[in-house]
Amino acid sequence: RSLRAVFVVLTLAVVALGAQTKHWGYEDSAESVGPAKWGTLPGDELCATGKQQTPINFVSRTAKSQDLPNLVFTYKPTSLSMTNNGHTVQMAYGPGSTLGRVGSSNTVSLTQFHFHDPSEHTVDGVSYPMEIHLVHVDAAGKPAAVVGIFVKAGNEHAGLPKAFQNLPAHSGDKSAPAGVMVDAGALLPAEKTFFTYAGSLTTPPCSEGVTWYVFKNPIEMSAAQIAAFSKLEHLSHTNRPIQSLGGRVVAVDSTPGK
Repeated sequence: RSLRAVFVVLTLAVVALGAQTKHWGYEDSAESVGPAKWGTLPGDELCATGKQQTPINFVSRTAKSQDLPNLVFTYKPTSLSMTNNGHTVQMAYGPGSTLGRVGSSNTVSLTQFHFHDPSEHTVDGVSYPMEIHLVHVDAAGKPAAVVGIFVKAGNEHAGLPKAFQNLPAHSGDKSAPAGVMVDAGALLPAEKTFFTYAGSLTTPPCSEGVTWYVFKNPIEMSAAQIAAFSKLEHLSHTNRPIQSLGGRVVAVDSTPGK
């Protein structure tokens, strides 16, 4: 009996250890837990308990139309430096590029942008093939604002060909082609109507206190560019499911800037 008890304890310990070593992913597997279970991971409880989580579905008829202060993008080109972190391809951004609002002296700094396939946000229940997230941090380095850009299939995007020809193929891989620059400003749509709301990071630890600005109108990338990303190992499905809006208000700018 005592040997059996020891065996049971050891088995439970192994199971517990296995649970602890699992990491977050977009599906349940032997190594990862999918979005529905992110909140069970140590430090990621907010993914389950948070009340202002992202992404959401934008409902055009209920979004509150307002004359919002226009966004001010002070972006400059930076050297292309990409990392495949197993969840997305992240493009690091050098210092000196900021996002602000007309009439405010507060700015946040662009630190990186990355891709999700398909889009995480939806508009009236419709998703897009991809969504770009431009992540901005405050003076303390804390994520403070994210700009979301929908991508639809169409013409090749002139600002990304070199990047998408050199995407790092496997988790942990990096790519920094010599002399290649990337300009986040070239990713912005010409028509800048945006939705805005209070949300969170869309990946663990799902931190809240993030202001979202998501452009209503998509930009275009070629089917080949979109496929170059989606065919990468583990990156063909990297969207968190839609979260409850709760009592939050979604505003849409009625007087977009240029």
